[in-house]
Amino acid sequence: MTANGQAARVSSSQTLHEWEMVQRAQKFDQAALTWLYQLYYPKVYNYAFVHLSNVQLAEDVASDVMLKVLESLPGYRLRGVPFAAWVFRIARNRIIDLHRRRKRRGEVDLDAVTTAAEDDNPQGLAEQALDRNEIQAALVHLTEEQRQVIVLKFIEGFDNGSIARVMGRSEGAVKSLQHRALLSLRRLLTAGEA
Repeated sequence: MTANGQAARVSSSQTLHEWEMVQRAQKFDQAALTWLYQLYYPKVYNYAFVHLSNVQLAEDVASDVMLKVLESLPGYRLRGVPFAAWVFRIARNRIIDLHRRRKRRGEVDLDAVTTAAEDDNPQGLAEQALDRNEIQAALVHLTEEQRQVIVLKFIEGFDNGSIARVMGRSEGAVKSLQHRALLSLRRLLTAGEA
């Protein structure tokens, strides 16, 4: 396929400039590699942080994902999947792997232990409420898939088709997850106001 044919397949969520930068990065153009890293590292970090609620783990995941992206970049082909969806699919898989490894090893999240210990302390509860945004706290109560849909849709700005490709689900399933997640968030946030 010609370059013009590939450019015509670039979806509306993926700019022509980004596709050109991807092509340049595939040829190891340093400026393009830097541009992609600077564009996606913060997005992957935010995505990981929402799922892990741990700064260090989110940094580690973001670094690992960007390394994997850079290593796999020569093999990336535009096949109807936006580059961003490809990057976030790698991030999603890395987070799933991390959860599986931690579960197998029986690791305990020290942040969760600290939070549980503070539950009996009203001052600790007040400090915790100040430290965390209400929405971040509400997101924790959603299922992993609901949280993922909300982050990809409203924080990263993906369309439903791209989210479906990242998650390996149908667009209908994504819409359903999004609807249930928004209802749950509304319920959680209004319960917090009462």
